[in-house]
Amino acid sequence: MNMIHTEKKLDLGSHPWRITAQNLSPEYQLLLESLFAQANGYIGSRGSFEEPLGGDIPSCEGVYLNGLYQKEPIVYGESAYGFPLFNQKMLQVPNGKSLCISLDGEVLSAAHLNTQGVRSLDLQTGILNRSQQWQTISGKKLSLKSRRFVSLANPHLMCIEFCLKAENFSGPIEIISALDAGYQSTHNPSDPRVGKLSIMDGLNVLYFEQKTRLNAYLHAVRDTDWVVASVTFDAVSDDVMLHNISNLGETCLKQCYQLYLHQGQSVMFSKWIGYRHALSHEEPLLLSSLQAMVKQEAEKGFAHQKEEHASCWSFFWREADIVIEGDSQVQQGIRFNLFHVFQSVGRNGFSNIGAKGLTGPGYDGHYFWDTEIYVVPFLSLTEPKLARKLIEFRINTLNFARIRAREMSHPGGALYPWRTIGGEECSAYFPAGTAQYHINAAIAYALKYYLQATGDNQVLLEGAAEMLFETARLWLNLGHFNPRKNGLFCIDGVTGPDEYTAIVNNNFYTNAMAQMHLEFAVDTANSLEASHPVYMRNLSCAIGLTPEEILSWKKAAEAMYLPYDDTLNIHMQDDSFLQKAAWNFADTLKEKYPLLLHYHPLVIYRHQVLKQADVILAMYLLDEKFDIHQKKRNLAYYEPLTTHDSSLSSCIHSIAFSETGDLAKAYQFFMDTVCLDLDNHHGNSEHGVHIANMAGSWASIVCGFAGLRIRDNGLHFRPYLPERWQGYRFSIRYRDAVLAVHIAGDEARYQLQSGITLRFFHEDDELTLTAGKSSSVAKQLKKFVDINQKEPA
Repeated sequence: MNMIHTEKKLDLGSHPWRITAQNLSPEYQLLLESLFAQANGYIGSRGSFEEPLGGDIPSCEGVYLNGLYQKEPIVYGESAYGFPLFNQKMLQVPNGKSLCISLDGEVLSAAHLNTQGVRSLDLQTGILNRSQQWQTISGKKLSLKSRRFVSLANPHLMCIEFCLKAENFSGPIEIISALDAGYQSTHNPSDPRVGKLSIMDGLNVLYFEQKTRLNAYLHAVRDTDWVVASVTFDAVSDDVMLHNISNLGETCLKQCYQLYLHQGQSVMFSKWIGYRHALSHEEPLLLSSLQAMVKQEAEKGFAHQKEEHASCWSFFWREADIVIEGDSQVQQGIRFNLFHVFQSVGRNGFSNIGAKGLTGPGYDGHYFWDTEIYVVPFLSLTEPKLARKLIEFRINTLNFARIRAREMSHPGGALYPWRTIGGEECSAYFPAGTAQYHINAAIAYALKYYLQATGDNQVLLEGAAEMLFETARLWLNLGHFNPRKNGLFCIDGVTGPDEYTAIVNNNFYTNAMAQMHLEFAVDTANSLEASHPVYMRNLSCAIGLTPEEILSWKKAAEAMYLPYDDTLNIHMQDDSFLQKAAWNFADTLKEKYPLLLHYHPLVIYRHQVLKQADVILAMYLLDEKFDIHQKKRNLAYYEPLTTHDSSLSSCIHSIAFSETGDLAKAYQFFMDTVCLDLDNHHGNSEHGVHIANMAGSWASIVCGFAGLRIRDNGLHFRPYLPERWQGYRFSIRYRDAVLAVHIAGDEARYQLQSGITLRFFHEDDELTLTAGKSSSVAKQLKKFVDINQKEPA
């Protein structure tokens, strides 16, 4: 175990439904902006202050729209055929949160010398609450209370309500409400994981407009056909007077208000912020319709909007909450993680979920395989409608994948991009990008998992089958039947999940997942031929699919080469991995992690060292293909060689150790997972949280501690209770049923919350629950597998 991470220094409280920060912490400002970020699947807003920070306090301000991106040329020192030509970068859009308050000529800021304040993100309602008190040089005290949310009920709306109170004085106050189109974000050129965003580099002003209490921008996104509209509308009480309207043209639009407060008097001020983007031919109506929507929503009032928004969160928590009994830190951590996953998911079938969600500029906002391997399984069992939208995104970008396959000299099929926003490949470093062909298998795996969980076979007829077949046929273009391997099917020149080992022959994970992909495609083709022959005939004609090609998939799957070492009795990560020297972990200083920032890639590639789970991940995803002893041997060999430099690693190892019986290690890896961003374990949460890890923390509990697997014959549980907990409970949605699971003491209790009947397995016992008298059952927890249990002779 070689996990190297920072120690926790930031106190966020231990409330099960809130994270709370006291006063301004300049050292942690960037981190708090990520942790306090709010989103609704379309709008993402960093958890920054509304007013200027002042001084030299770092900030990475950002408001983002999911699916909106800027194209910029990728500059190579030496390019080659097939290299992506353009990067797609998530855009900053105008910041409508901006507010400036002045008292006696002093501009009040969070960094004001005499300031006390607290901010708290309510995970239950998605509302960021703030309480602040300023004291001027002359001793006047002004307090502020605010509530802010990005509406789940309206994807184009963000709302803020302020209450100002004169504590010990009577006098004038000035408020400037702005729509800021000129802010910058931070950049770290030494860390490739940190994106560099600039609103000025990405947008051109087409039009701006100001009316009483309203600011509006229309921008064109450079080098694309996108336009984006941004609107703010201020709702103020009668005793607040509009003093003037000013603008700085391309950079900022301002509304200046003046008011007089008597001692003890309060005034309410609310701000309604709208965003929408579209293709340029829709431009004439885009801004006007957005203005009308924002005004209409403002008329309904803040309380109404807040209740609609909170109601959406309430529904999510009813479906997805995990309750931890006896550990407030873990309870806070798991809810924080699920909160960020849910709020960041694209909901329209044309957007996805970035590695950093909508919380920061990390990785330029790109979508990766993280979606399919980590997020889709979570959503399939909690929010299946959202899981379907993520599958629809891949369906809707299939033509880009076809084009990419041709660019990579494959005569047929489709190759999905390793990094993208709009569907085109954006990865400039092909050894750890394009070479990861397993992205295709990840998409197939997600589709299969979704179908198993939901039974929604209709999605196959709406593009998913075509996507499955087009991605499957690529394996026959990529691999070959190798006479030097006794005619087995080999796949050369690829990179697996472990990015510290690149461009190898027969990466075990890739081959095993390709085998699953081909088997799934064959089964699906046969099933559709039987159930929907006309559809299957039309699809086959459209894409040129023949029975002979389907048979070739079957032959390749049956002949797939899966590297194995008979001496060590383990699966080889690839053909050459075991021939390399082991990395010298003993002499590697803590400061040298992550390795990718301190060693040339070739140095890393020459050694037995892993960034994250590879063979271990395959054993989890392809559960039934391995027995418990194979899993134990592989885990014992590969985990000590793993740095866990990737945030995707700890959750998988937690699940693996749960299954193989090392419960102490399982919990240790789980704690790294559940608190990874709250404690900033990897030291880079300042530029966005780690979405895949967050979804992985759910899997660590549900698939690790509770042992959930979806197999061909249904749901299987093999639960145990971590020693530090009194109990835990969760619900999953499987097909047309909702099953509540409660593990406490030495008992597992299962209750059918909705649905007519559900058949599933606890350990090896088959159970059936039906609505009514037989809707719940309790089963004794069996002693978990002894980690020292000997293998059969």
